[in-house]
Amino acid sequence: MGVTTDTRTRMITSAALLLREHGVAGTSIPKVLAHSNGPRGSVAHHFPGGRTELITEAVAWAGTLVTDALAKKRAAGAAPAEIFAFICDFYAKQLTSTDYTAGCPVGATAQEAFNDPAIGPVIGAIIKSWTGSISDALVDAGRAKADADNLALLCVCSLEGAILIARVQRSIRPIVAVREHLTGLM
Repeated sequence: MGVTTDTRTRMITSAALLLREHGVAGTSIPKVLAHSNGPRGSVAHHFPGGRTELITEAVAWAGTLVTDALAKKRAAGAAPAEIFAFICDFYAKQLTSTDYTAGCPVGATAQEAFNDPAIGPVIGAIIKSWTGSISDALVDAGRAKADADNLALLCVCSLEGAILIARVQRSIRPIVAVREHLTGLM
């Protein structure tokens, strides 16, 4: 049982890592198998829905990592600006440590698969979770719910755009700008 779980987990993790670098179009089953050292027959066993199921699981896993990190910072008493700065710093470090090849797997997947009937709703739920986490922190800090919801959405949209532009410009300047200006509003 442990080996089965490990193989499935490795494949999901590998798919998420490939998504952040190559997007949906560049994340094929053979690439996931090579990256995860998974046996060929494991795809049908662990993902009967094929590539779509694997990508859906990978993007959900990646989204949950961010949601959990936001929740952990909030539970530790971090202010909304600190929570948002933390996630900005995470992506800035990820970009610089990978020579700007690794962006956000959720954003990359959203670019290509927003309209996919299986993947699109998962992306929508992740965005709702991220904005909800930031909004809840803002409400805890005294913001009105409607204002908190809008500012949280602005934060997520701005960071995702900044990640995209940072990759193109090969500079974290867009993320730094988003971090500085939006934390000031928080």
